[in-house]
Amino acid sequence: MLYMKKYYLKDGFTEKGPLTIEELKKFKISKSSFVRKEDSKIWEQANDIRELEIIFKGSFRGLKIFSFILLSIIVGALIFVGIYNSNFDSNSASNSLNINEESVPPPPTIDFSVSKHKKKFIKELFKNCNLSGEKKQLVEACNYLNSTVRNKAVSIAGQNEGSYNLGQICDIFDYCTNNWKYVNDPKSDEVVEFSSNTISNGLNGDCDDFAVLVCSMILAIGGEARINYAYGTDGGHAFTEVNIGKTDVLYYISKRYRNVYENEGIWTRKDDQGNNWLNLDWFAKHPGGKYFDYKEGTTFYIIQQYCNDFIK
Repeated sequence: MLYMKKYYLKDGFTEKGPLTIEELKKFKISKSSFVRKEDSKIWEQANDIRELEIIFKGSFRGLKIFSFILLSIIVGALIFVGIYNSNFDSNSASNSLNINEESVPPPPTIDFSVSKHKKKFIKELFKNCNLSGEKKQLVEACNYLNSTVRNKAVSIAGQNEGSYNLGQICDIFDYCTNNWKYVNDPKSDEVVEFSSNTISNGLNGDCDDFAVLVCSMILAIGGEARINYAYGTDGGHAFTEVNIGKTDVLYYISKRYRNVYENEGIWTRKDDQGNNWLNLDWFAKHPGGKYFDYKEGTTFYIIQQYCNDFIK
């Protein structure tokens, strides 16, 4: 009579057996299952017992067959898709190129006049924005005539060469938002960094540093920009606006930023002279995006060294 080896299978805190190899297969044991021979008290992983290798060879062979079938299906699908796409591309390549070329129109030239402000000497002395020194601080920080600022601004704006245009404004906004890293001011003081220093430090800083940099770059290429300190229920925030006069910017922005533009119009504020000021806040998804939720604030005109308060 042929002796058939048997084994015990550890199942949690209990053991099952004695079991033949065929019976072990029915339990669908894995290679890491603990098994001991009938004549031994030592538990071993099933994969370490040579006689039990037959259990896993069968399953491995099945796995290889399944993998081969699956791979064949994938390869066939890829070949089909490749043939389909090549036919589709050959029929519509010229149309696709035309659509891509026409999707973003040429940027409009910004037609504007620099804003004017009547300074009333006595009244200016008692404005909070002058008493606090915030205006002086921002005017000094916006050192747009500095060679570092000027060179960086024109190198970015050169992507849409020519007269001062909306594409240059968008290029500056995109460069600053895409490369900005937020870093807090010291707890002991509010630091408004010079725009040249912000470029040198790799575009690191907080919201007022960002506003100063964007404002300075626009001033450096011949535009007019202003900085706002705004306050709402969520606290204070600084953001820049650019004077676009009466230039229609909706079509260009909606096409250039089609992936984030949500058909909510273009957000601007109009001054007493009829100029529209386009929002360039980093919270906006694109130039002219929605404003920070403010209730009141102060606007600082850098060129004119002028400031005034506003409410929503």
